[in-house]
Amino acid sequence: MLEHRKQIDGLRFFAFFAVFLVHSDITRFWWGSHGVSLFFVISGFLITRILIAHENHPRKRVLWNFYARRALRIFPAYYLVLGLAAATIGIAYLPVYVLYVMNWGIFFYTWVQPGLVDIAWDPTRMYGIHFWSLCVEEQFYLVFPLLFLLLRRERGRLSGLLALWCASIGFRVLFAAFLPKAAYGLIPLVCGEYLVAGAVGAVVFADASATGDGIRRAARQWMFPVGLAMVIAVFALSWPAVPSIDHVMHPPHVQTLLALGFLAMVLGLWQTENRWLLGFFNFAPFRFLGKISYGLYLIHLFMWPLVDWLSARSSIVRDLPPFAARLGLTVLLATAMWHLVEAPMLKLKRKFPY
Repeated sequence: MLEHRKQIDGLRFFAFFAVFLVHSDITRFWWGSHGVSLFFVISGFLITRILIAHENHPRKRVLWNFYARRALRIFPAYYLVLGLAAATIGIAYLPVYVLYVMNWGIFFYTWVQPGLVDIAWDPTRMYGIHFWSLCVEEQFYLVFPLLFLLLRRERGRLSGLLALWCASIGFRVLFAAFLPKAAYGLIPLVCGEYLVAGAVGAVVFADASATGDGIRRAARQWMFPVGLAMVIAVFALSWPAVPSIDHVMHPPHVQTLLALGFLAMVLGLWQTENRWLLGFFNFAPFRFLGKISYGLYLIHLFMWPLVDWLSARSSIVRDLPPFAARLGLTVLLATAMWHLVEAPMLKLKRKFPY
């Protein structure tokens, strides 16, 4: 059975909280958009670890059970939230959400009409816009296992993943040059750099050679603080003149530096024996909120209209600070969804052992 390190759950919570902050105040917390980037690195790392751990099993069984387990983890909560949102506040272009391709829809829409990017918009009122990252992850889960299991083991896999990383950087540079106003940062060809970075980390960690030992030792000793310092430095040096969601797509070199910084943070936290770091990220409330971070992310933007609706009808909600009301409701409803929907569905994973 694969080892579960609880401190990564704590890191997941802070990735979500960064996203919540940017949606609360984009001017002050523009950097919070990259909480999604950190989620991608974590996902790439953990999914690749699963594939490596079971690579000696029959390939067809591994793929079938991988997809079945991912479906149990992702689909019930996603379609529940999407259905409720569509039935209450309405979701424009619902079919592209149902099919997990809305990220491509936004890309092509802004490619054809680049002037749309210059129109001021509020992500907290564009209901479901944050699902773009869930679409990216689903597309990754669909394609990556097939590709990864076809690559030769060890050095061949590392070379293939590094080639994919370079290709993602190349696509980003091309899009930045020729389609600068299209939402190209929402498609896996570009933002997949973060997912591939996590996959590279998993392959390197699985390396039984002296090089692998050296990297694991470095991760245990210094990677997390260095990665965190790198991320903070990138944010400080690339502060946008006009903060917006759009800045997440460019400039290209910033994304690569952040991918490296986030990867160092994930690998360092995975290996660290530092009791202060472990104590902080293993703090029980952080761990629990990280465990339900999928639900937190799914529902959080819908709390803006819900709090508005409740405020008009309840003086208790109206008297609360809006930030606290939205965050509190997000945690409350995500906790309920975890216990009533997600956890029961996850128990069914035992029917699909690798």
